[in-house]
This record gives sequence, C-alpha cells and structure tokens, in this order.
Amino acid sequence: MMERYRTVVLILVFVLVTLAGCGRQEKSESKPTKYHHLRGQIVALDPASSLITISHEKIPNFMEAMTMSFSIKDSALFRGVEVGDSVRGVVAVQRPEIWLDSLTVFWKMPSSGPSL
Repeated sequence: MMERYRTVVLILVFVLVTLAGCGRQEKSESKPTKYHHLRGQIVALDPASSLITISHEKIPNFMEAMTMSFSIKDSALFRGVEVGDSVRGVVAVQRPEIWLDSLTVFWKMPSSGPSL
C-alpha cells in the first residue's frame, strides 16, 4: 500500500515539474517584431491616449486600406504633425501589440490662416 502511494506521489511530482517547465519555456520565448511600411493621411491626433489615427493605403502582406488608430510608444511622433498631413511611417507588430514606430510628413496640409 505504501509503495503504491509513493508511486502515485512520484508521478504527480513528475507531472507538475513537467508542466511548470513548459510554462516557463513559453514565457521566455519572445515573439519577433515585424515591421511594415505605411502611407496615409492623419485623421486625428490624441496625445493624451497616445494614439494617432491614420487613413492608410493597403499595407502589403499585412492589412487592407482602412482608417485605424495606432498606438504610439514615443511621444516625439506627435511633433510637427497635424490633422490632414500626408505621412509615411513604419508599423511595428509584435503580437498582440501593434504600434506606430516612426512617422515622416511628406506633404503638409496648407494652413487655413487668415486671408488678405
């Protein structure tokens, strides 16, 4: 009876150690970051929420053309951009995260200042 109890305990310990090892292995594997080029027009800026909304063209091998809000990790991307500007940028993807990694204005929306 004692031998059977010992065998069951050893099997349970083995199973627990194996499962614990598998969990650690999954956490230690980092998913690679993929980068995609984007071209579009700024629709909205929301620095408080770290979001820039862009109406973008199709991003080959990633997504169809659409209007989407992108997370921003570097607040410097808000500098020098305005709603209506045409931009090029790089979208970073490391599932489940997607963020705008870089942004360059290639055409500024004309200023709607006072006319003379």
